Amino acid sequence: AGLAAQLAGAGQVSATFFGDGAVNIGAFHEAMNLAQVWRLPVLFICENNLYGEYTRINFTTPFEDLVKRADGYAMSAAMVDGNDVEAVYSAVSAAAAVARSGGGPTFIECKTYRQRGHSRTDPGKYRDPAEVESWLARDPILLYRQKLESSAILSGAEAEGIAADWRQRILAAAKGAAAAPFPDPQQDFAARLFA
Repeated sequence: AGLAAQLAGAGQVSATFFGDGAVNIGAFHEAMNLAQVWRLPVLFICENNLYGEYTRINFTTPFEDLVKRADGYAMSAAMVDGNDVEAVYSAVSAAAAVARSGGGPTFIECKTYRQRGHSRTDPGKYRDPAEVESWLARDPILLYRQKLESSAILSGAEAEGIAADWRQRILAAAKGAAAAPFPDPQQDFAARLFA
C-alpha cells in the first residue's frame, strides 16, 4: 500500500497497526527495512500493550521502549502515551505530513494496555490484578471524556447521549450481520476472479 501510494503521487499515506509482539517477527523487520530504503509513505503504528498474546514483554524483548527498533533502520520515530487521544493524533499527523512530503516512513510507539485477555476466551489470569486496575483507570475514552467535560466542551448528558447512540448503532449492526444470509461461495469466488 505504501508503494502504491508513492507511485500514485496523490499524497496518500499507508498506516499499519500492530501489537508489541509483532516487532519480534521477521516480516516486521523486512517491512521496516524496505519502507526506509524506498522512502515509502508508511506509518508503522505499534500499540505496545505490554503483552504479546499471553506473555509479558520483558520475557520476549530486551527492552520495553520499542521505539528503539526504528534506530536500526535510521527511521524517524515517536513514542507517545497511547491513552492520550490528542497526543496520538498529534504524533500521527506529524508523521503523515513527513510521509506526504517524501520524508519516508515513521515508527510510532503508542504505550497503552490491553484491557481484557488476548481473545474472548482468555480470562487474562496471567496479569497482576493491580496492574490491570491501574491501567483501567487510564482508559483513553474515559480520560478524553473527562478532559472534554472539565473544559466545558461536552456536558455529562451529551457524553451519555453519544455513548447511547453508539451502543444502539453497534447493536443494530451486530443484529444486521447476524440476520444476513451467508454469501454464496461461488459468487464470492467469481467476484474476486473477474474483479
